[in-house]
Amino acid sequence: MRGLPAHQVTTRNLGAAYPMVAEPGLGHRGVLIGDDLLGGSFVFDPFELYQQGVLSNPNMIVFGQIGRGKSAFVKTYLWRQAVFGRRAWVVDPKGEYGALAAAWGVTPVALRPGGTVRLNPLERGPEAEGPPSAAGPTAGSDGRPTGAGGSGALQADHRQVDLLASLAATCLGRPLLPRERVAIDLALATVGRGPAAPTLPVVVDALLDPRPEAAAAIRTDRATLLEDGRDVALEIRRLVHGDLRGMFDGPTTPGLDLDGPLVVLDLSALYNSAALGILMACATAWLQAALARRVPGPGRSPVVVVVDEAWAVLADVKIQ
Repeated sequence: MRGLPAHQVTTRNLGAAYPMVAEPGLGHRGVLIGDDLLGGSFVFDPFELYQQGVLSNPNMIVFGQIGRGKSAFVKTYLWRQAVFGRRAWVVDPKGEYGALAAAWGVTPVALRPGGTVRLNPLERGPEAEGPPSAAGPTAGSDGRPTGAGGSGALQADHRQVDLLASLAATCLGRPLLPRERVAIDLALATVGRGPAAPTLPVVVDALLDPRPEAAAAIRTDRATLLEDGRDVALEIRRLVHGDLRGMFDGPTTPGLDLDGPLVVLDLSALYNSAALGILMACATAWLQAALARRVPGPGRSPVVVVVDEAWAVLADVKIQ
């Protein structure tokens, strides 16, 4: 006797077709997401799961077709997290989080070319050696390690080099040559020794006017080092003197309220710009450094970090 033909069914109908089949779920503590198609409720809370040891480095990606509720889900998820005392930091390239900010009683940080607010993407994280602070795609005062694996001045330098290399590679549309990356490294070493964090303008100046001792460090001359970093400098210069100036070309504007329940970086003025990915990379770098400087402890609320429209950052990942 031949066996019955294979039966195919969607997850939407599987619970009815096989009512005794249901996955165990992730528990009931934390934020409710919705109904589990295999039965029961679906609850996902990275902070609860981390404390239980179920997850070691919780992150989440939300994707789907246009108009299927991705943004609505994220906003309601953040609002539900607030019930548990959690805060949220959002990179908002479309200006969609204004209503949520108003509900929370905060004002988004609006970044505009030639505007009044500047963020320094080269700001350093914590300088002291020791355990890393709680920061990352989902981070909080629970003290879990970040993906960076540590802190200190040396790591901060590496983060700055990686950011500048990524920006330059994206602008140039190709991977950086070894000599170009070394030129960035030497420029940062030249300007980053003081107590204040370097800024993009001083890095551009260091690339276009390298010091003889920097050239000597790699057994070359100043003219050669200048040529090695010239293309990189001219591309990054767009953020300093070009059409993208006035957002990331100086020290961070003092007085920004980063202690509220929600921090929104509004980049909607440049949503249709081909440079959106570059700007989002700068905003995310600043945000990560700012989060890393938060002192973990019982008085600090956990933070959920949202990078909306992350495709803009990932579009050029192939050349970085």
